[in-house]
Amino acid sequence: MTKLGSPAGFAAPLFDDNPAILDLLGIDAVAEVVARVVTSGGLDPVTVGIHSAWGGGKSTALNLIADRLGREGHVVVVRIDPWEFENAEDLRGTMIAQVLDELQGRVESTPGLEPSKRQRLVSRLGDLRRRIAWGRVAQVLVSSAVKMSPDFEGLINALTPKPKEAEADAAATQATAGAQGMAGFREAFEALMCEVDGIRRVVVLVDDLDRCLPPTIMATLEAIKLFLSVQGMAFVLAADEDLIREAIGVHLEGAAKGGFAQLYTEKIIQLPISLPVLSVEQAEAYIALLLCKNAGNLTTQAFQSVIEAARQRRLQGRAPYVVAGENAIDGPSGEHLALAARIAEGLGADVWRSPRAIKRFLNAFAVREHLARAGGAELDVEVLLKLYLLEIRYLQEFKLLSQKPSAERNALITDWERWAHGDGARPADVREETKTWAAGRPSLTGLDAQVERYLSVAATLLSDVRFGGAVTGALMQVIEALAHSSDSTRSAALQGLTELDAADRQIVVHGLSEQLTRLADPEPVIASLAEIGQAYPELADIVARVLSQPAVIGRLQAHHVPYLAGMADVLRTIIAASGLDADVVAAAREDLSGPTR
Repeated sequence: MTKLGSPAGFAAPLFDDNPAILDLLGIDAVAEVVARVVTSGGLDPVTVGIHSAWGGGKSTALNLIADRLGREGHVVVVRIDPWEFENAEDLRGTMIAQVLDELQGRVESTPGLEPSKRQRLVSRLGDLRRRIAWGRVAQVLVSSAVKMSPDFEGLINALTPKPKEAEADAAATQATAGAQGMAGFREAFEALMCEVDGIRRVVVLVDDLDRCLPPTIMATLEAIKLFLSVQGMAFVLAADEDLIREAIGVHLEGAAKGGFAQLYTEKIIQLPISLPVLSVEQAEAYIALLLCKNAGNLTTQAFQSVIEAARQRRLQGRAPYVVAGENAIDGPSGEHLALAARIAEGLGADVWRSPRAIKRFLNAFAVREHLARAGGAELDVEVLLKLYLLEIRYLQEFKLLSQKPSAERNALITDWERWAHGDGARPADVREETKTWAAGRPSLTGLDAQVERYLSVAATLLSDVRFGGAVTGALMQVIEALAHSSDSTRSAALQGLTELDAADRQIVVHGLSEQLTRLADPEPVIASLAEIGQAYPELADIVARVLSQPAVIGRLQAHHVPYLAGMADVLRTIIAASGLDADVVAAAREDLSGPTR
């Protein structure tokens, strides 16, 4: 194993959170399958769902699919992100208009098309746009009726043609007669698709659907199923399926219970495909490729050769998938490969192995490395990495280490590592699950100065122990149930926590922390967090940190304080805070001085 050097020989890079254009994840096979499905004609029309948790690579998969389909001259690709036009006056109509715009662009640029036919097709497209415009007018009229006052500005905006509509106006005047509203739109659209020459398939790629609010999700699904799902059309929806079903349940309320939401999505999506969670070997390869890409010493062609070599090794099952000097190709350095292997090993089997989670880990690691470098600290990168893994994986033990005086800290590290190697008893307040970490490279025994410097760097930062992208639809349901006003709903959700693993329970806690500042009444969340802190001692410290946030403390009322009995750190924070209601502070003092529950 190559030994990682000091910061003088290695600078940790930073990574953006944009979807990748190059396939660093080995999901080209998924893109190839989807491209074949949507162009084969066996299913016509067809809707494919690409599912994974947030940050799982869905947008990257869509990029690869778009690239693959872009090589097909008879395919029109339409990229749609409903999140971008969530506030549109008619979201459903806006989405349909994007499809019509792409079609018109292809019609106008098709070589050899007879001018008369081109004009007729443009005219038909203009007719379809005016149907959408009338649909907008109907929405405005309904809104005005509800408000008991006419929305003249809204009517004007709705009636004003968009740029593409204006282009088609002159040619489509006659076709407009009697074409008002969306009635008959699907039949007219289907007839148009049969007449368009040179286009065998229109593929609509829908991204970020699971980021949208329930009305936006429903409008998108309705546009697909009710108006655009005709022969010649294909759709690829990138979303977390559980979140989509949850949104349907919220939108339809009681009607979505009893499996209706699942039936609804199954009716629309004929072929669901789930992107896999990265294995340790895949995570190591992804990290190595990221480091290689950002090293800046490779040409684009050379880096693509590294990716291709990794793809071949992945297909052959030859781990590690990224190696130095494969086929005489310049690739990642031994230092980068060693770092990638150590990070993948350190993250282990956690749910944090989504691509986005890995990038966030690397960015947070890089910030600590840069701070150490800026402060003149000669921190070995392996030491930096091991201590950072302790900070994010085992925060309870990290805080224990940081709070001890130097001599006691050094003794703790020595005893900890001896126990991990089978020589001695487990130190007090150290959990069994830290054994693998303590036994891992490098040994921290005798590195007192480096440990001290890392703790100084970490003290300036707030560790992000979540690394977003791990929240699934199932976990969102648990979070929402724990934030519910019903005692019985929360009680059932608390019982269900026993079925989750430790990492998922931690994600739930952080999900609840976000709910604390969103809800009008935070009491249900405070109650749930207090119960979790008592039931799961390993989460007590994280729960206390969540409840001690200034934004949370500032919203407390006196009747919330009894839930915090037994959380001495939180109660002291309340007492020390300025500007709080006197009753809240008095209740905290009383609970702190009295017996804990």
